[in-house]
Amino acid sequence: MEITKDAKLKKAISEGGIYKSLFQHHPDAIYVMDTHGRYLDANPAAERISGYSREEFIQLGRETLFSEHAEQGRTHFERALRGETPHFEVEFCRKDGAVFHVETTYIPIVVDGEIVGVYGMGREITEQKAVLSKLEECETLYNLISENAGDIITFTNPQGICEYVSPSIYKLLGYEPGEIVGTPIGDYYITEEIKPGCSENPSEDADLLTGRFRHKEGHYLWFETTVKAVRSAEGKVEKILGIGRDITERKKMEERIRASEKQYRLISENSLDFISRHSADEQAVYLYASPACRSLLGYEPEELIGTSAYDYFHPDDVFLVTEYLLANLAEVGIYTVSYRIRRKNGEYIWFESSSRYTYDENSGTVQEIISISRDITERKAAENKLKVSEQRYKSLFDYNPSSVYSFDLEGNHVSLNANLARMTGFSRKELLHHSFTSLIEPSLLEKTLAHFHNAKRGIPQNYETTLICKDASLIDVSVTNVPIIVDDEIVGVYGIANDITESKKYVKEIEHLSYQHSLILSSVSEGIYGLDRDGNVMFVNPAGASMLAYSQEELIGVNIHDSIHHTKADGSDYPHEDCPIHATMLDGLSRLVQEEVFWRKDGSSFLVEYRVNPLYDKGEIMGAVVVFTDITDEREIIRAKEIAEQAARAKSEFLAMMSHEIRTPMNGIMGMTDLLLDTSLDDEQRDYADIIRESSDALLQILNDILDFSKIDAGKMTLITEPFDLHAVVKSTLELFAPKAAEKKLELISRIEPDVPHLYMGDASRVRQVLVNLVGNALKFTDSGSIVVSVESLAAVNSGPVLLGFSVADTGVGIPAGKLDHLFQSFSQLHPVLNRKYGGTGLGLSICKRLVELMGGTISVESTEGAGSVFRFTLPNAQIKKEETGEEQALGEEQQEWMISRLNSRPAPLKILVVEDHPVNRQLFIKFLEKLGYGADIAENGMEAVEAVTSTEYDLVFMDLQMPVMDGLQATRLIRQLLPSGQNPVIIAVTASVRPADKEKCLESGMQDFISKPILFDEVKRVFSYWGRKNDRENRDE
Repeated sequence: MEITKDAKLKKAISEGGIYKSLFQHHPDAIYVMDTHGRYLDANPAAERISGYSREEFIQLGRETLFSEHAEQGRTHFERALRGETPHFEVEFCRKDGAVFHVETTYIPIVVDGEIVGVYGMGREITEQKAVLSKLEECETLYNLISENAGDIITFTNPQGICEYVSPSIYKLLGYEPGEIVGTPIGDYYITEEIKPGCSENPSEDADLLTGRFRHKEGHYLWFETTVKAVRSAEGKVEKILGIGRDITERKKMEERIRASEKQYRLISENSLDFISRHSADEQAVYLYASPACRSLLGYEPEELIGTSAYDYFHPDDVFLVTEYLLANLAEVGIYTVSYRIRRKNGEYIWFESSSRYTYDENSGTVQEIISISRDITERKAAENKLKVSEQRYKSLFDYNPSSVYSFDLEGNHVSLNANLARMTGFSRKELLHHSFTSLIEPSLLEKTLAHFHNAKRGIPQNYETTLICKDASLIDVSVTNVPIIVDDEIVGVYGIANDITESKKYVKEIEHLSYQHSLILSSVSEGIYGLDRDGNVMFVNPAGASMLAYSQEELIGVNIHDSIHHTKADGSDYPHEDCPIHATMLDGLSRLVQEEVFWRKDGSSFLVEYRVNPLYDKGEIMGAVVVFTDITDEREIIRAKEIAEQAARAKSEFLAMMSHEIRTPMNGIMGMTDLLLDTSLDDEQRDYADIIRESSDALLQILNDILDFSKIDAGKMTLITEPFDLHAVVKSTLELFAPKAAEKKLELISRIEPDVPHLYMGDASRVRQVLVNLVGNALKFTDSGSIVVSVESLAAVNSGPVLLGFSVADTGVGIPAGKLDHLFQSFSQLHPVLNRKYGGTGLGLSICKRLVELMGGTISVESTEGAGSVFRFTLPNAQIKKEETGEEQALGEEQQEWMISRLNSRPAPLKILVVEDHPVNRQLFIKFLEKLGYGADIAENGMEAVEAVTSTEYDLVFMDLQMPVMDGLQATRLIRQLLPSGQNPVIIAVTASVRPADKEKCLESGMQDFISKPILFDEVKRVFSYWGRKNDRENRDE
């Protein structure tokens, strides 16, 4: 059977002469296989593509050509034997081992209704695959730029209907892109100019429009929009590109600048430069001299005014200055000249003056000369030293990595470094004294000669050309030509050449980018450049090149770090490995650098903010894209911000002072109310007194919130780190709210996990304050259900510290999702109606957030409106070991027992002095002491206190800190100096401030204890329970 099939197949081949021409000349590879897959024939195209001759081809097995894809070829071959015509792509292996892509079709050969073999047709598509890969790279790059651009990018049709808008519109204007697409873009834009996308005949160039865009919330923002038409090949407008930048802050700044222009007249009075006005005649008489003349010249302004400026010029420079003034008389602008001027002590210094004439607006006649001068004596000295050291730069010529050379005026090489010889392949001897024209590719010779002649005329040249190397290969080079000037005469031309052949390849790849990509890069106002893996520029947009003072061509292929990022703002070197751009190309992470220095071509620098994103190719980092913005003008904004911060600090200090001042009358109100509640009152009177007390407590809480907020806002909040019982703090917090919870029939639950330590190192009062605030809020906003306070240990994350997790969960009213972001902001409340119902200052949660962060933790909230809220915060798990605090704990227990014994003892006879300038506080002290069974003497200021203590032996002195004549701290120091240690009384500070720093001052002055205002009866009792025994005087002195 098989022999019959072969015979039929060979007969078909031999009798197919009519198709033989097609077989022989078809550009695609055609070959014939029998039903076993053996090659029987192949056309010349198959020989060309595979590299095998026809005879070799026939001897091959399919596995050889199919390389690693033999199984794939076998599958498709079997399909052809079943009568199918499979079409597929596969990799073939050439004779030289190279792998190439082939688009292949198998066609069954049917003779007398029977499949006797298979035709194979193959077309090489390696180049098409490469083009497709490059297009995918371009599309990825385009998408990356579009999605990361900080400006709003839109495409509209000629009727103004938006077809595309970049995601940045949500950040800038609050709209989702889907809300804008399909609507007229002009509906959102207000300008007296033509609305973007509405022009019937858009110009060829990009138009720049300024107007206002409506934010989704209803207010308007200023935008500067670049508008450009996208045309078809026939010139018809197909789309209109709009790129808009938010310039609202710039507009505000312009208004502030205009408002502050009146202050600029002070510049001349405060400038370090010497500002002067002169008559516009041959004498140049001083009409005004700024105070800087005192330090620069030693003259008073009055000594100069009325005298001729020429009286002070060095005789050798008089003609120079005269020529300078006459030469610029008819010109408009600022002109600069350097000359020597005599100081009052006879010494000459170098001055550099920038001057201009002022003209009468009506007649055009010259009125005055205005000049700004500065001392450049040191700079002149440096220039002289530079001339002396010029010979040292010879090494820069010899060892420069670029090809450096010089020509005479005929274009012959006079000198050259080794790099030029290495780059071209010619020896130094072959190049010296021969014209450069023999190296230039003939088609570029005329253009290159034009550049050379311009350099001979004194005009520096930067250009590209192509050189012919000794081996006849061509290389592309960038060339810089500058004139060589000796004694004001051009004697030759310097040249610097760099091989940019590889860079040219990058340029050609960039040319494959889509039209929209090129349009965006050309129109966007931010600087954008792309880098390869080595940090060399692959592309740069016009805005970026302009900001850097380079042409786009100059930057392509150069190392960006070496060109614009080489030096820090302070002048020190910027190592390549420290650069965030370099780091991104190593780790693939995007980075935002908010302030950095870039350097222009002319050596000047400017501040930028930039974002760097990695570029990936098949999962590998191929480079990076950098988007940067010049933020130099934002210095004014920074100054304004600093002024605002100073004002905020002043506000905080004022609030702190006021809250301290209010504590004094609050002391009287709360103290007298306590005394009143201890008297015989009827039910109505007691209700009134209770209301006064509750209202005073609420007002005191508000004052404490304001004080805490002002201290935090001013950066003066400090923490006291000491061991305390964390479980006890949680328990006492719940006990505080237990009566109120019972009144509202709420469950108040504590859940402390077993692994939570009892002993904790931190600020107990601040932890309690956060818990009190959160539980108080939960109680306020919960009418039924429960409030659960939980504490647990949290496992460390990513080698971070072990944390304690606190949570306060309630079943209250909950918080709307739209309000969560504002919850921890100062003075923020959910709704005016809720505020009227529940009260509060809006500071509590803001203070909690700042306190938690100050203690090294974080705070967050989860809430469902109508179902309740869960507030969570974390703190570092700063637990301490029991053995480390055993001694302290033992001492604490001993002291507690001693204090309890004092509390149970009867009052001892004591001599007491109350030093207080406020009459209400004095009366309050007297009443408290009477309740304890004591009397007291009174002093109204620190001086009276010193006189009283030095004349009478007292056991206890209650000393106010802030008093007229002499404050409490001064009085205490003086008492300790005047009295021997055996006669010193116990001095208790009475202060409105409870800051650790103020307590430290009290102890340093000699005070032993302190109580804070408002004065509470329990605090006075504590003092007597601890210091009240007369026979403990020796302990107190110690």
